[in-house]
Order: sequence, then C-alpha cells, then structure tokens
Amino acid sequence: MDEETILMARLHFGDGAALSELYALLGPHVYALSYALLQSREDAEEVLQDTFAQLGSRPAAYRPQLGSPRAFIYTVARNAALSRLRARKARPATLDPDDLAVDQLAARRSDPDTTALVQSALSRLPDLDQRLLLDAFFSGLSHPQIAEGRQLPLGTVKTRLRRALLAIRRRLEEA
Repeated sequence: MDEETILMARLHFGDGAALSELYALLGPHVYALSYALLQSREDAEEVLQDTFAQLGSRPAAYRPQLGSPRAFIYTVARNAALSRLRARKARPATLDPDDLAVDQLAARRSDPDTTALVQSALSRLPDLDQRLLLDAFFSGLSHPQIAEGRQLPLGTVKTRLRRALLAIRRRLEEA
C-alpha cells in the first residue's frame, strides 16, 4: 500500500495527524492545479484550504475502489475551483498546451521518473486528444463547450476523451 492510501486510511479512522501529512505531501500539487484553473493566488489558496478542510471533515467520501487518493483529492480541488469560477461567472484563462509545462500536468511532482512517464504518455496521444484533455481538465470546459469550441460532434468529444484517458492509464500502468 502506498503512502497516500495509508494516510487516507489513518484519516478515515480519526488520526488528525494524517491530514497534516497529506497536506504536506499534496498541498503544493493541489495549489498548482487550483492556480492553473483560477489564475489567482488568493482563489487558489482558498481552494487549497477548502479541499483539505473537506477531507478532514468527510474522510469517508474517499472510496478506494474508484481511484487513488491523489486522484480523489485532485477531483475535490478541481470541483471546488470550478465552483468558484461559476460563482464569479468567469472562465479560466485559456492555457496553450505548448506553454503548459509537463511538471504542471504531473502536479509538479518532484519525481523526474513520474514526470517523464506522464510526458511520454501524453506525447503519444494525437494532438487533438491532447488539446481535448487540456480543455476538459485545465480549462474547465464542459463536453458541450469543448464540442462547440472545437466544432466537433459531442459524441466525438466524449469518445476521444475517454479513449485518451484510457490510453494514458494503460501506459502509466505498464510502466
């Protein structure tokens, strides 16, 4: 069992120190993700706080069978950031895939091997699939918004996103 899973289990059983350890481990990554979506230091800090406050108050919301603790925490943060965007009726800054550093896609993880794996998995995807992933996960666009913006049928957008995510997952599991 990895460190993040152990920390989530400890948190689930009431170990308050586990939340501090999770924050130390993943806080910078959650902040980087939030900042990429919100383009505001203050908003990203609030999303960071909200994310870990929610983890502390509702640790049972994490279900291991649905994914890793890291993915769950990133999803909580992403949802909080998108809610904040909707509340202020703003849209995230458009991110150019060429300007988006690979280490940001890996949530600035310091492990160069992980960064290289993520970069390799993403680079093997067709260019359109890479752009669709960025639209969905970093620009916070809904599938209908992506379809309209890219002038693609909605079904095509959904299919390509699912296929791209599965391809990345397979490549990361192979490594």
